[in-house]
Amino acid sequence: MKKEKKKKEIGKFRKWHQKMKSTPKGRAYLKLIYWAIFFAVLFIFLAISSAITKDYEPVEEDNSVNEPVENEPEEDVKVPQTIEAMQQEILNHTYRYTYDITVGSDTYLFEGIKYYTYEEGYKTYQTSLGNETVRYYVDYTGVYQFNGNEKVLVTDLYQGVDMQYLDFAHLFDIMNILVLTKDTTENRDYSVYYAEDGINRYTLSVSVDGTYLTGASVTALDGSYDYQFSFSDLGDFDE
Repeated sequence: MKKEKKKKEIGKFRKWHQKMKSTPKGRAYLKLIYWAIFFAVLFIFLAISSAITKDYEPVEEDNSVNEPVENEPEEDVKVPQTIEAMQQEILNHTYRYTYDITVGSDTYLFEGIKYYTYEEGYKTYQTSLGNETVRYYVDYTGVYQFNGNEKVLVTDLYQGVDMQYLDFAHLFDIMNILVLTKDTTENRDYSVYYAEDGINRYTLSVSVDGTYLTGASVTALDGSYDYQFSFSDLGDFDE
């Protein structure tokens, strides 16, 4: 009896289905039912997938072995320069200078700024009336002294001064040929390197602060002359 009832129920569904398919309206109704069933199944599938994903905690892989380690940026460290490199900076850059010169009983003080193509400053020297100061300007055309605002060509600005010692390219070459030695006899905040020329009877030296050459000197062994050169603000006047 149960099997017959089931067959009758199935027969009724097929009969209804065929009836719905026989009319345009029925077919449209069937499509609506199919789409509703499809979206219901899709909704249930997505809900189940979302629940599973929410409960899943992925295990992060440790790729530290394979990934290159980024080095931290290094701090700027000033590497001590050689004396020859410091000398070249004096020859190739601008700077403020002081030349304190003693020749016998005469003294000369030159204070100025050396630019690439010219220099200008003040000279203080002794006269019978006391110390006198003049303003000067030097370029490739000659040596000038200011008379008010006017520049006048002169020939006696360096009178009494040995010009070969003001030629620093020449002076540095002599130092390097003689080979400079570090002076360790005194404790200073800066280093001094010197060389003695027994033939010309003078001592040459340079002062450095580890980065820049700050001074140089030429001193006669018999004390007859002494040239002291100081440099500062290296490169501050570059144009």
